[in-house]
Amino acid sequence: MLIEKTAWPSNKICAAMISVNLDAEFFGKIYYPDVNVDEGDILRLGRTGIRFGLPKLLEVLDRFEVKATFFIPGAVVKRYPEAVASIVERGHEIGCHGNNHEILAHMTVKEQREALTEARDLLTKAAGKAPAGFRMPEGEISEETLALVKTLGFSYSSSLSDDDVPYVRESCGLLELPIHWELFDLPYFAFTFDPPIPPGQSRSARMDDVLKNWLYELEGARRFGTLFNLQLDPQAIGEQGRIFMLEELLTEIQKAEDVWVTTGEEIASFFGA
Repeated sequence: MLIEKTAWPSNKICAAMISVNLDAEFFGKIYYPDVNVDEGDILRLGRTGIRFGLPKLLEVLDRFEVKATFFIPGAVVKRYPEAVASIVERGHEIGCHGNNHEILAHMTVKEQREALTEARDLLTKAAGKAPAGFRMPEGEISEETLALVKTLGFSYSSSLSDDDVPYVRESCGLLELPIHWELFDLPYFAFTFDPPIPPGQSRSARMDDVLKNWLYELEGARRFGTLFNLQLDPQAIGEQGRIFMLEELLTEIQKAEDVWVTTGEEIASFFGA
């Protein structure tokens, strides 16, 4: 083996975390940080994801008896309380994804504290308990941000792409559950005319190719004992022709019988965070 395998519970050889970034129309800030999320294709796609994509995603998770981790901006809690309630009612984990999908590295520590405190309080009220997990909004964060996240009471971050297994970041003592772009559905499929996403209006990826990428990554996680941390957005995976990708992936995970399918909070607890 190229690496020393991580020890996972119940004799499982790797872990799979199904995470969802419930950004709604705030997804547009990934590509255009200053975009007006209250108009145009950005708003229409965001609302469609909440209205049609999210119910399809929740139905599949229910059917496969999988608990996911939903990272939600505070502003989405305020705009779509019924949608967030439907997630909580099913027993999924709720984590923080910023407040207004802001670029935290462009803010002072005081501004970051105010934004993340408001988001944490909104999520706590919605879920009935304080969120354990944090995932940075798209953009940049700093070591100051991660230290602040720790002081605000979060147990873990799932924001960085610098490893394949959970680790404790020495600078702040915060557990990190790494992510990777190839396991994020939105960059494969996001498309709007106004503003142009992606720039140049290239075609969306073939679903078979994306699913094959995910299945290869799953096999890699099983071979090397790592964390398979899938990121989903209802606007992408919740489309009627794409939801089958998740069904196929979950079928393969369950067929393997050696993958610990769990939430970020449970992983953090296992590692003592």
